[in-house]
Amino acid sequence: MRSLLAIARYTFIQQFRNRLYLVVVLFGVLMMGASLLFGALAGDQELRVILDVGLVTAEIFALATAVFGAVTLVIEEMESKTIYLILTRPLPRPFYVVGRFLGLLLAVFASIVLMESLHFSLLFFKGWKPDLAVFAAVPMIGLKVMVMTGLSLLCSLTFTSAPTASVFSILLWVLGHFGQEIKFLAHKSGPTAEFFGQIIGVILPNLSLLNARDMIDLPGFGAEVLLHGVGYALLYTFACLALSSALFSKKEF
Repeated sequence: MRSLLAIARYTFIQQFRNRLYLVVVLFGVLMMGASLLFGALAGDQELRVILDVGLVTAEIFALATAVFGAVTLVIEEMESKTIYLILTRPLPRPFYVVGRFLGLLLAVFASIVLMESLHFSLLFFKGWKPDLAVFAAVPMIGLKVMVMTGLSLLCSLTFTSAPTASVFSILLWVLGHFGQEIKFLAHKSGPTAEFFGQIIGVILPNLSLLNARDMIDLPGFGAEVLLHGVGYALLYTFACLALSSALFSKKEF
């Protein structure tokens, strides 16, 4: 356990030393500020525009940070041969994968906290009245990032090429928002297509389930929806980490 926490801590610090990570966070903060301009152009809907733009910006930049970090973490160490120094120690390989995942996830969560702190500060400055349902959207963004971090880590160990793993991670992120549409089209195309559509629906992450910002104003949005999303995100992430650990354990170093 001490080794796992040490790897997580090292990964967390490594991400903050990564210039590209800091650039992504900086652009996220600047986009939060730009939401004020969009809000000013929206007239009576200024607060709503600032709210929506801020949540979308935080999610996109957090996901970009997670995907980039997960794809490059292991691949860079494999290419630079520094991974040999770590694996010479009596460390179970799954501990290395989980430690890397936890460290990266904490770093991305820190960026979300930074961006959303600025976001809600802007809203309060504009006279926004707090809504608990809106605050629930932030941890759901964190859950979506957790799922994509685990999936991107799995892609990096599957393809062992940073550009290829990045493309597949982004593709899976996009398709993950259209799972229901894919199932519907497959159902309309016949039994065979429906069968494969069901399989694809299980493999793809159901990110629409974690899209709380689109469900805030819908009736029935509450603790049950949030708990369902938490359970799904934990199970999907656990499956990605289990597969990543199995792949990493079979690699020869």
